[in-house]
Amino acid sequence: MTGKGPFEFQWGNMRGPGINKEFPKFKGADVKIIISGSRQYELHSSVLKNASSRMEELLPDDDAARLNHKAIKKGITVKYRLDLAKNPLTDEDGIQVAYILTPVLLDEDGKASATNAVALDLENGRAVDPTFLAYNAVFGAFFQVPIDLGDFSKDPLTDIHTNAMEIVKVAEYLDCIETITNAIEATLLATGQVLFTSISNLPLEWLTFAFRIRSRVLFREAMIHAVGQFNTDAVQKGLYSLNPAVGKMLDDKAAGLENAVKKSFQMLLSNYPTHLQRERTVGRADRDNIGRSSYGNDIMDWLALVVVRHFFAHQVADDQTHHATDMGKSVIDVIMAGGDAYLTRQQLAAWHNFFPMSPRADNVLETKIDELKHAVKQYFTAFTKNESQLNIVATPVNHLTCTRVEITEYPWESFAAAEEGSDGGSGGNGSDTELDEDMYN
Repeated sequence: MTGKGPFEFQWGNMRGPGINKEFPKFKGADVKIIISGSRQYELHSSVLKNASSRMEELLPDDDAARLNHKAIKKGITVKYRLDLAKNPLTDEDGIQVAYILTPVLLDEDGKASATNAVALDLENGRAVDPTFLAYNAVFGAFFQVPIDLGDFSKDPLTDIHTNAMEIVKVAEYLDCIETITNAIEATLLATGQVLFTSISNLPLEWLTFAFRIRSRVLFREAMIHAVGQFNTDAVQKGLYSLNPAVGKMLDDKAAGLENAVKKSFQMLLSNYPTHLQRERTVGRADRDNIGRSSYGNDIMDWLALVVVRHFFAHQVADDQTHHATDMGKSVIDVIMAGGDAYLTRQQLAAWHNFFPMSPRADNVLETKIDELKHAVKQYFTAFTKNESQLNIVATPVNHLTCTRVEITEYPWESFAAAEEGSDGGSGGNGSDTELDEDMYN
């Protein structure tokens, strides 16, 4: 089934005095919904059926009560009743909603038969079942009532995420995801960096959530952090829980990033500065600069190259690059920092225990090494691009955040659909990373 959008009314500003003040009981409503003894709703079937395909099935015209004149004179307008009941299809993983709506037929007086009525579960001050609150949020969204996910100043974001997921379960059951997506997305985004920090800490949970509510901005953010943490135990153990399409996208993106890091280190280790290179000639070696004396003039450059390559070869051999849990971020960070971030004076002093030289030669070698440190940065600049909306300066992370998610890549929609309303899909960071397309998908 395909969900419908919210029924459109010209109600004006929803914060002002309007029809929303009547929720949850509207005058002239023809549907009564009983969630619990203290949570009962009287709503319009036209709005419910327009917003939800499931409601169309639950509220067929043939099941509407044929109210008699006596009932109508009493002001009774309810022709349908829906009661909450246990969902027999609830799975162990809690992916589906715990309670569903069941029709209760009404007679011509608008009353339910005793055999059909469901016993009411009064809340009586006990902790409210999250499913009850979720139904309240979804029904309210049908009538343009803002969704309440909790107190952001007091409640942990994990609790707010749980509340939002319960709402998603109800919306999926009622086949009306589109109705609640924007409301939930806007509410969460209002928390700013609190949300983005949570996504960076729990990328798979948020990836699943974003996929289920069809939120481009949340999906993109979660995918960026999930790719960066792909080699960690947490992500590897949680891959099975993802939708197959999402899992494949994550796997492909991670493979692309890993391959890009690998190729960058390959280029670093195979690069020779141009001033060290020679052109092959057929003349005299001493005159054409290909003899031993010519190469001997560059001895300090070659020594510097050996020292730098020695350091990076160790990182590769120790699996600190593309095979590492951070996909080489820690090594990339020191490369981009340069200077004393690696191969410090103290480390070079240890090297000189094996290869001592004069103080002047020592200074020349250090200068040559610094030049190489600066030159190799070119291979890793693209990995420093932060494509996420997390402020990684204020909240540093131990993984790469340079993954791009293009507008055509969201697994729940076609390219044509993605092109429409693309304002939310690309985030605020652009996609001008310098990663070569052949290196990184």
